[in-house]
Amino acid sequence: MEEKKNLGKFIQSKRKAKGISQKELADKLYVTESAVSKWERGISYPDISMIQGICEVLEITEHELFTASDDYRQREIEKNAKSFVKTTKIYSYILYAAYICSLVPCFITNIAVSHKLSWFFIVLLSEAVAFTLLNVPVIVKSHKGLWTIGSFYVSLNALLAGCCIYTGGDWFFTAFLSVTFGMAVVFVPLILLDKTFPEKIRKHNALISLSIDSVLLIVLCMFLVTDKIQALAICAFELILVWLSMIVIRYIRINGFFKTAVCLVLFGIYALIEQPTLNVIIDKKSFKLDPINFKIWNETYLNGNIMIIIMSSCIFAAFLFLIGGIIKECKKKDG
Repeated sequence: MEEKKNLGKFIQSKRKAKGISQKELADKLYVTESAVSKWERGISYPDISMIQGICEVLEITEHELFTASDDYRQREIEKNAKSFVKTTKIYSYILYAAYICSLVPCFITNIAVSHKLSWFFIVLLSEAVAFTLLNVPVIVKSHKGLWTIGSFYVSLNALLAGCCIYTGGDWFFTAFLSVTFGMAVVFVPLILLDKTFPEKIRKHNALISLSIDSVLLIVLCMFLVTDKIQALAICAFELILVWLSMIVIRYIRINGFFKTAVCLVLFGIYALIEQPTLNVIIDKKSFKLDPINFKIWNETYLNGNIMIIIMSSCIFAAFLFLIGGIIKECKKKDG
């Protein structure tokens, strides 16, 4: 009985706050004035089918109606949400106005001076790049990251193409490969984690990302140099450490200490043999490690001394991590 009275008083207070009579409320809800009176006097509950209508007319939430009390926290959330939507719209309108205010004078000036449209398209494409970064995240409702990155990539390449055509250059393909490689390295691992992709792809995102990066790097290097075979050999050698590290980290099932130890050993060995291997590929020399003499630090021995110190440090650090891994495994067995 007490709950009915509390609900009735709450409905009555909200009705009066809205400045409407019992009859007006009844008319809006398509019920009799007597029914509203019974609710407010705590004689009866509103029918469950009336809940949504009562909430809409009195501008309250269902939670507030059920608890017969004001939910100030929810009201604050709704107020902030409305404020955010309003701010977003104003933000968009300001940007649209800025685009128009910059494009129109450029359009008129380009026509007046050149009697044709030329550099105006560079301005237009530049603003398209800005649009993808500033407006697309606001316009798109879902997968904002994918849409933003994708549209930015397309608009940036369009801008580069426009600049290349305007200047009469032949550098677009180089710029295209460079941009594609750079964005692939940074964004592909993040893109593949999106739930749009199947679980199998997300699980192997490192393998797929590194495969894409490797192919793009090889294509870019081979495009930039004359000796294609040499470029392929250098890229393949430089990618060995990255691939081995990825395989150890992602696919070998040992604890983190052991993985770190293996990676440190790989890095130490790679540092020691990198320069001699590049000498074989580039200068066609026979494989020979740089000479070492810690008593002499001139040009002849400097690189060899530094590389052996780096390798020794890596192996020592790997030994410490190996001990840590053994201790961790022993604790796991004892536990």
